[in-house]
Amino acid sequence: MQKETSKISEYKKLLEDFDIRPNKKLGQNFIFDENIFKKIALTIDPQDCDLVIEIGPGLGGLTRSLLKLGARKVLLIEKDKKFIPILSKLQVMYPNQIEIINADVMNYSFASLTEKKIRIISNLPYNIGTKILTKLLLYQYTDPKFDKMTLMFQKEVANRIIAKKKSKTYGRLSIISQYMYECAVSFDLKAKCFYPAPKVDSSVVTFNYLNSSLRPNIEVVQEITRLAFGQRRKKIKSSLKNIISEENLIKKYKLNPDLRPEDLSVEDYIKLSYLYEKG
Repeated sequence: MQKETSKISEYKKLLEDFDIRPNKKLGQNFIFDENIFKKIALTIDPQDCDLVIEIGPGLGGLTRSLLKLGARKVLLIEKDKKFIPILSKLQVMYPNQIEIINADVMNYSFASLTEKKIRIISNLPYNIGTKILTKLLLYQYTDPKFDKMTLMFQKEVANRIIAKKKSKTYGRLSIISQYMYECAVSFDLKAKCFYPAPKVDSSVVTFNYLNSSLRPNIEVVQEITRLAFGQRRKKIKSSLKNIISEENLIKKYKLNPDLRPEDLSVEDYIKLSYLYEKG
């Protein structure tokens, strides 16, 4: 207990020494608990890949856990330049294992990476978490290198990601996420685990890549789900009528046209997108 308290004090001292105040606009909420860092890091087996990318490492607590658990190389993408001096100190301790990039991940090109087996980990900012996830998914479709991802979201978003058909939280985000990955909540974190404490609880979501021969263009999946869930209460014969006729829904796609968007499973949307793309 005393060791844990001293670690928390160490992270708080870093904030004071570098005159860092949590930036609300960037959605900064810090974790100081080493046990939580370790628990998160363990979910991606950091020793079993060529590269771990950590988005928004902040004070470097999770980075330390990744390295202690055997990560060969860690790429840190940090938008806030205030954290770069702290991360640079950590880099001195692990000179050949840490690379730091001061950039917004939304502007970063993953195409420059040469490693074959890459894992992503991040405590994502609440205000931009789904946008970052979408970027990662779009890249994964073009170049499937991310075999595992562990991402933290506010609990409500996590529930949408893992939702199954016929549930209230099931929607576009569920389908786009599960289209390529097996998604599951590894564990939840109460708001009190963070500094400053947010107004909502968080969930750590794991993404394990699914190898499949049936992989329609992700942009087609996005478009079909946009049309379907854009009019959630309508039957699919109405919401999809501009691209698929009722007759084709029955004969070609073998779907009941009176179903609503939430009645179709992820597999249904994949097959629908695949057949639509084939023409």
